[in-house]
Amino acid sequence: MRGPAYEPRRYNRRIHSISLTNRIFLACTLLATASLAVAFTYVNARASSEAEAELRRSVTEASTLVDENRAALTDTFTRLARLVADLPKLKAAVATGDSPTVQPLADEYGTEIKADLFVLTGSNGAILAAAGSGPAALPAEVAGTPVDAAMSIFWTHPEGLLQLVSVPILLDGDPPEILGRLTVGFLLDDALAAQLKRQTGSDIAFGAGGKIVAATLPLAAREALTPMLAQRALADVTIAGEQFLGVARPLPAASLTGPPAGAGGSATPVALVLRSRTERLRFLSTIRTGLIAALVVTLLLATLVSYGVARSVTRPLTAITSAMRDIAATGDLTRKVALRSGRWDDEDARLLASTFNTLTESIARFQRDAAQKDRLSSLGRLSTVIAHEIRNPLMIIKAALRSLQRDAVPDAERREAVADIEEEALRLNRIVTDVLDFAKPIQFEPAAASLNDICRASAEAAAADDPDARVHLDLDDTIPPTLLDAERLRTALVNILTNASHAVWAVRPKASAILDSGVRLTTRRVGDRAVITVADTGIGVAPEDLPHIFDPYFTTRRAGTGLGLPIARNIIDGMGGSIAISSWPGDGTQIRIELPLVLSEVPS
Repeated sequence: MRGPAYEPRRYNRRIHSISLTNRIFLACTLLATASLAVAFTYVNARASSEAEAELRRSVTEASTLVDENRAALTDTFTRLARLVADLPKLKAAVATGDSPTVQPLADEYGTEIKADLFVLTGSNGAILAAAGSGPAALPAEVAGTPVDAAMSIFWTHPEGLLQLVSVPILLDGDPPEILGRLTVGFLLDDALAAQLKRQTGSDIAFGAGGKIVAATLPLAAREALTPMLAQRALADVTIAGEQFLGVARPLPAASLTGPPAGAGGSATPVALVLRSRTERLRFLSTIRTGLIAALVVTLLLATLVSYGVARSVTRPLTAITSAMRDIAATGDLTRKVALRSGRWDDEDARLLASTFNTLTESIARFQRDAAQKDRLSSLGRLSTVIAHEIRNPLMIIKAALRSLQRDAVPDAERREAVADIEEEALRLNRIVTDVLDFAKPIQFEPAAASLNDICRASAEAAAADDPDARVHLDLDDTIPPTLLDAERLRTALVNILTNASHAVWAVRPKASAILDSGVRLTTRRVGDRAVITVADTGIGVAPEDLPHIFDPYFTTRRAGTGLGLPIARNIIDGMGGSIAISSWPGDGTQIRIELPLVLSEVPS
């Protein structure tokens, strides 16, 4: 048997077409993506710009702090030197001009003030005592300083840069007597650089004579810092693969004098202040990673929300589309859309679905009115039925009565005439009953009933006159009890099953000796509807007759009235269902009935 004609027509979408749901979803997602991308670009640019500006400000501020600290250290060194030079004990020892007398004091006071160099000279400039590590002789700048003046210079040292502070040793008087000079030195070494780093948060380096003499950075990195000694503006430098931003600040002191013993060379001492750009970029990278993670999460949430909004807007439209496809497949114009009120449902779409339901209700009402009008108009054609269906039985009855009116009628002939009269009377009664059932409105008495039980009873009734005309049942046990008129549905199914049996018997002589009934009744649950299918392997219906199969008084059987299937359709329509037929000449016929599983309202 070929596939049934009632199957829904497949709707092929073009590849380039996009549904309304997808368009709304894509629009919202693209808008969210574009907005987040712009926000990320703006925040990233601002963060990078602010980070760079902050890095430059921090380097400048750190260099200022270094200058202030160096000025404070110089002032502290000068005050300490003046305090020591003013000690009476020291003055008395220097006044003797005796080195053995002066040396113990130099060791003692040098240790107390934690000086890296402590030198006492006499009034003639000769060194009386020296403590700490330092040059063998004082620089010419110190020796040539007026005896009553204080001064500060820098001197290169193997361990860093040595700052010398020299003050006179005066004996009170008017005028004061110059006893000699006290010179103390303090190293600008790695320890001092580390101390300044803790105070400023920046790497510090000291340079002089074209080289770095002390720094907080490793020894291997100092060579890369040498070119920065001559620069006075902010500059970038790469050290061991790490980027730094730095500035060189001249130290506030007199000019540098090279060490004696031919070391030679002089230059302005410099303090380098550096901040790691790589570390700051690493911090920015962490921020960017956090931003990207937040953007991804936000984008996912925006995608889910946009999809939910799109679905809520188009859900009623989808339901309407599904209902229209069912209508196209089954021909049932009374299908409704199930409305579910949700917080995010679009009001316009819900209004469209409600309007669609109102339209189907109107169509159902118009169909019932039209069916009633068709039944009434069909009565106008009753004269044809009477002429064709009633006249023949009346003529047979009349002929039988004439036979009985003769004298001496044989018993066999009399019994045959009586049987003819009874048969034709039953035929007339059946015709009148069918006409009345079709013409008058059907009164339904709905009650909860088992659809499968009704199908079994209908099959038994259809096979009551012919035990061989049994019906094969394939029933779905998941179908729940349904609100319907069981007796009316049974009448419709008996009419359909009887027609199916007659169609099968019309071709039985051509079949093999071993042949089943050829009629199968199937029930299935499809969503909120029950589907009953009656299929036979009979003679089938000609294509030109198929459109008229439910027309009143249309029949291809000699003994039929043409009202069985119209009455069945009236019953099915009255219970809110639908009926459709498909047939192939020589292959059989299939009738599909759909009924709602729960009837909220039964038309009367």
